[in-house]
Amino acid sequence: MILALLVFTSFLFSPSPTAAGSVPADPAHPQPVVVRNLSSVLAGVEERIGSGHPLSATPGTVPADGPAVPGGNESAGQDENTTPPAPEYDDDELVRLVSENSVSLMLLSVQNAYALYAWDEKPARESAAALRASATGLLKRAGALRVSDDAGDLSESFTLALTSYVAAAEALQGTTPLNRTMVDAALDANRQGSNYLRDASEHLESREFEAPGEIVAVNLSLPRPSASGDELVLFQRYNYEDRYRANDISLMLESVRGTGMYHFLDKSGEAVTAEAGRIFLLVKVRATNLGHKGENRIYTIRSPDIREFTLYYRGTAYAPVKLASGTSLGEPYAAATLGRYESKTGYIVFDVPAAIPIDECFVRVNLGSSGSPVWALGRTL
Repeated sequence: MILALLVFTSFLFSPSPTAAGSVPADPAHPQPVVVRNLSSVLAGVEERIGSGHPLSATPGTVPADGPAVPGGNESAGQDENTTPPAPEYDDDELVRLVSENSVSLMLLSVQNAYALYAWDEKPARESAAALRASATGLLKRAGALRVSDDAGDLSESFTLALTSYVAAAEALQGTTPLNRTMVDAALDANRQGSNYLRDASEHLESREFEAPGEIVAVNLSLPRPSASGDELVLFQRYNYEDRYRANDISLMLESVRGTGMYHFLDKSGEAVTAEAGRIFLLVKVRATNLGHKGENRIYTIRSPDIREFTLYYRGTAYAPVKLASGTSLGEPYAAATLGRYESKTGYIVFDVPAAIPIDECFVRVNLGSSGSPVWALGRTL
């Protein structure tokens, strides 16, 4: 060990030979001698000799057993910090699938339900077969999509709707004649499917899309109309007397909703579609004969005519659209003679712009000498 140290020390302090072709040092200008700390030079020498590792006389050289980049790839350390690519999702495809097929699914379901209510076996089975084929195909397509968490609720609602429609159709499979159990099961599954499809449509309408900041910053809202404070709200009654003061009458607006299309429930199934940029606004009305009073022997009342209803939005008036009976919108409202405690319920339809804000719409009813009540459609009890 001592001999090895002596050899190593003599090697370190021995004069370096002049390289071939180099200029010899000028003796008149001697080069400064680098002073080395022997203890730092010899640090760890004994251990390295004992372990059999070679010594390096060049300071700062990385030893042979030092860390090395795997495979000699100097960029390996950089790859570890590289952000993995974001996964690709089929959210847009799911939105397109729901948007393009919801109406046809609903039509098939309504046709099937109408045939079941009428106990018409042949169209019930035919519409069930068409509903099953459409829902099954869409289930397969929707199941193959990869959706993000943001579209999870939309995907779940649409899948449940399709599954319910398939169940409704399968309840009518086979050759067994229609019976109460089959009809009830199919109707209930159709109802569930329509509810889930409505949920999917709500998720579809509530999807938020990012807009450039310069567009978001622009305030396009107009000043809200000033309300008198006397407006009624949905589900709030307006009570008044008939013109003979013999009976009390109750008038109420119960709900409001919009749709872009409805169809007839006859065999033709003809569809009525709103014009581009417009919708049908449905307002549900209920008129009730609250009962007789006084000594007058008149016990019936006449509910308000549809012509007495007017929708207002920022000074613009909209008259009701005459709606035929037997459509997917439900029973239309019309004037009727009502006995004691009888009610008349139905929808009044207005053709309005699709962008109209419901909370700024009002409906006024002209009751002659009994007043002109106004309902705010955007508020409820």
